Amino acid sequence: MAEYVNVEKPFLEKLRLLGWQVLDQGIGIPQEPEKSLRENFKQVVLPEEFKKAIKKINTTPDNREWLTDKQLDQLLFEIQNFPGKSLHEANKEIHRLLLKGTSVSRNELTNEQDPTVRLVDFKNYENNSFIAINQFRLNTPGASRHGIIPDIVLFLNGMPVCVVEAKDLDVAEPLSEAYLQITRYANTRDDDYGVKEGEERLFHYNMFSIITHGKEARVGTISAEFDFYNNWVDIFPEEYRTVTYPPNEERQEVLIHGMLNKEILIDLLKHFTLFIEIKKGVEVKIVARYNQYRAVGKIIRSLREGKTPMAKSGVVWHTQGSGKSLTMVFLIRKLRSLDDLKDLKIIFIVDRIDLEDQLSDTAANTGEPVRVIARRSKLNQLSDDTGDVNMVMIHKFLNEQNISAQSLIEAGIVPTFEKFDSINNSDRIVLLIDEAHRTQGGDMGDNLFSAFPRAARIGFTGTPLLTERHEIKTHERFGGFIDFYKFDKAVKDRATVEIKYIGKVSKDKLDDKEAFDTEFEDMFKQRTQAEKEEIQRRYGSFIAYLESKDRVAAISHDIIEHYYKDILVNGFKAQVVASSIVAAVRYKYELEIAIQNKIAELKKLPPEEVDAEQLKQLEFLKVSAIVSSLGNNEPGYISKARREALEMNAIENFKADFDPEKPETGIGIICVCDRLLTGFDAPVEQVMYLDKNLREHDLFQAITRVNRTKHGKSFGLIVDYFGITKHLSEALNIYTDKDKNSLEDFLQVFRDIDKEIPILEARYKRLIDLFADYRLKEIDAFLKQKFTDGAKEFEFAEDCIETAKNIKFRAEVLTYSKSFFDSLDLLFNVQAGIDYWIPAKRLGYLIWRIKERYKDETMDLKWASEKVRKLIDKHLLSIGIDTKIQQVSILSDDFGKKVDYLKTPKSKASEMEHAIRWHIKVNLEKDPALYKHFKDRLEAILNTYKDNWETIVDELDKLRKEMAAGRQADIEGISIVEAPFFDLLKSSSTLENETEIKKTKDLIHILMPILRETAAIKNFWEDKPAERKRIEGLIEDELRYSKISGVMEKSAEVAAELLKLAKIRKSDLQ
Repeated sequence: MAEYVNVEKPFLEKLRLLGWQVLDQGIGIPQEPEKSLRENFKQVVLPEEFKKAIKKINTTPDNREWLTDKQLDQLLFEIQNFPGKSLHEANKEIHRLLLKGTSVSRNELTNEQDPTVRLVDFKNYENNSFIAINQFRLNTPGASRHGIIPDIVLFLNGMPVCVVEAKDLDVAEPLSEAYLQITRYANTRDDDYGVKEGEERLFHYNMFSIITHGKEARVGTISAEFDFYNNWVDIFPEEYRTVTYPPNEERQEVLIHGMLNKEILIDLLKHFTLFIEIKKGVEVKIVARYNQYRAVGKIIRSLREGKTPMAKSGVVWHTQGSGKSLTMVFLIRKLRSLDDLKDLKIIFIVDRIDLEDQLSDTAANTGEPVRVIARRSKLNQLSDDTGDVNMVMIHKFLNEQNISAQSLIEAGIVPTFEKFDSINNSDRIVLLIDEAHRTQGGDMGDNLFSAFPRAARIGFTGTPLLTERHEIKTHERFGGFIDFYKFDKAVKDRATVEIKYIGKVSKDKLDDKEAFDTEFEDMFKQRTQAEKEEIQRRYGSFIAYLESKDRVAAISHDIIEHYYKDILVNGFKAQVVASSIVAAVRYKYELEIAIQNKIAELKKLPPEEVDAEQLKQLEFLKVSAIVSSLGNNEPGYISKARREALEMNAIENFKADFDPEKPETGIGIICVCDRLLTGFDAPVEQVMYLDKNLREHDLFQAITRVNRTKHGKSFGLIVDYFGITKHLSEALNIYTDKDKNSLEDFLQVFRDIDKEIPILEARYKRLIDLFADYRLKEIDAFLKQKFTDGAKEFEFAEDCIETAKNIKFRAEVLTYSKSFFDSLDLLFNVQAGIDYWIPAKRLGYLIWRIKERYKDETMDLKWASEKVRKLIDKHLLSIGIDTKIQQVSILSDDFGKKVDYLKTPKSKASEMEHAIRWHIKVNLEKDPALYKHFKDRLEAILNTYKDNWETIVDELDKLRKEMAAGRQADIEGISIVEAPFFDLLKSSSTLENETEIKKTKDLIHILMPILRETAAIKNFWEDKPAERKRIEGLIEDELRYSKISGVMEKSAEVAAELLKLAKIRKSDLQ
């Protein structure tokens, strides 16, 4: 009831305000499918609504509807039948049909052959049908449960495009619980035995699903795990911002207005939904995030309203990892639908081959071929007026100089420069410039603008050049900023993870190394990287110190110690950034040696002191160096490392999760110098070991390699062996929101690991305070094992578990425990974290006990990191608790042994009470009258013997044995098969005397042959609506004329309940 009042009903009311037709069925289990516009509870599409809507949106030029009833029936059949297809395949096919339409053989009015039939009107969104229905019951024959009832289903032209699952805030982990329910409805939960739980046909048409508790709402597609359900926290266009809400609250309203506005929903369907391959053979469905949707809208506004090339141009400043490449794809898809902009020529500008490859793959999702200009001589191909999509490297716009500057000086000639020729003077061109900060301030940028002088230039970057030392700031070059989405905002939205920092500068250091570096860079800034490295090696320098074998070996040992204990155990990978190509390759070899040394060290230890699974992970681990060539005369060990990386396809296999069945995925550490520091997207990378001097945008680009989101990854980590703290502060001050005291705000999501210690302590204290608020003031002593009296300690644990009857308390314990365990995971192997190992074990014990007592699956610790879970599981095993063994049933003879370890009668009574309650809840609908009797007996025992715990235990044990025995044939004249139906009828009667009981028995004997027909008729429950109506009518007639008080008056309701019971007990009726 609270869920309906606080979340579901307000959601429906907001939809009503947006013009949706709302069918509010209140609460309870719907009994009449007609009220949800269906013939039966198995239909997922609203058949008549579908046909009415499709007929309406398909008209001749003079607005005559032309689809016949027969054709509409064929279309309804077509969109509902996908035999042999998976959920993903069916959803993708439906999406194609929604976008492209389908066809019928002939237009009966115009005689047009094979005319296209639109399933959605994209030109006039108001012409579509928008219906919201709550408590949308679906029967699921053959599933583990007999039906599902999603809270709200949203229909577009009669097709269910969105499922909304609402939870009240009093539910433990409401959003997580809502997500699990969505996966159950979609039949996508992990299941070892292939048991059907829901009805995936409901999700064939699904654009996205929404999980909400009112104060926060998130959205995700059929492919999304819980971590990838995103907030939608802005409303664009601005004219739709008609709601006011406190900061960070009422996100349900923002999401509704931001996504479910009719115009926006149709826009999201057509232009902002993609199926993309994230790795070989793995395709997912994505919907744009709000920042991507907003940026595209603002770019289009600039293109339309700008009167000059500069006015049409600008910079999209979206942080690393927030999906800039996909924003470009969404932009192109939208442009192609706009009559005034669809003819634009699009030119992607990139500055690196690997980015060209990456963006080419992404750009393929525009649905258009992408022409890659491979050579400078082919630039003239961009001179035509075709509205196509092209890609070119910025280096094609370099002025060709065949004579070196030194030769000109020796010849006494002053060099001259020519302006780059115009390639295309059209104003119908848009340049989409990736990583716009890197190349747009010099000659190449000038030449690009000369080549396309009237083009609109849209720069994309997460690190624009902003400081005074930059002669031309990125936004000035492009005419201003179009949209902002900075790092701290992305972290807050969970679009990226926060980054932590560990400073581990090597003890042996060069004096005044910063001054040395600055002087060196100034002196040789015109030289190539290879030339700089050669000079430094030849003359002895700081770079030679950074490359030294002893130093690299020492740091490699430290890296493996940290990686093994903190990163590998959770299944994540690492990048080592070295100061030079030589150093990067040396790191590869020294890390391999360090791994073998660690393996040998572990094998010398007693087996009980070694985690065998983690040792296997270490043996599986491989290291690769991804470096450029130093030329024909490079050392052999560098050539060998490069060749190995190519042969192992190191970059792609590094991106893949560890898979013991695929040895190539064992590449868990890559060593680099310049490569893979920008534009490299590998969510599995959690840590970067940094041993190179980087500044400002280069530094920020590098460290954000670890900020990509992935399941189980709560943070990225930078381990600094160089000492870039000063530069880091400078970078952070530039690239966060100065309007909000940027550096201080940003340091909340990017902190030195030492500053995490107070946070761990504060999160622990918050847990202690929570228990204290519920009068459990000795929790600190319990968690730190300071009780001296074992009996009192056990009694306190029981008090905690009893208090957890309160769902709000359970929810708070879980929320605060997650925060505590996240901090512990980060600090696990430093002394401050080790100090909390025992409290974590004891807290894990309490959480497990609470989960078992109240059968609350949200209290499962699957969400904790592998490190923390292993710590707790080992502790539980040491005290005889195996979390992997299925719990003992209340009906089992072994149940008594389970409660024997509980030392007090009160704790035994509580354990038995909640086990009985759970069993009744699970089985109630199988035999409503019998289990209502058990429930009444339970309440009577608890009320009669209140606080007399020993007697309660005895009485509950008697009830348990009665439940185990099940229904008995103890009603005279009624068989054991008839008994559940008899009891249901009897409970509906308002009188109970011998005459009424006899009438009821006689009625059951009449009804049973009718009820047995439901089991005898093939597919009766699956697809025989007419037969179901006939049987229900026969039963209702018998009830109406039965002359049994209470039954006659409620004949329709009782008939429905009898049929429901017949379905559940089908095997008994056969």
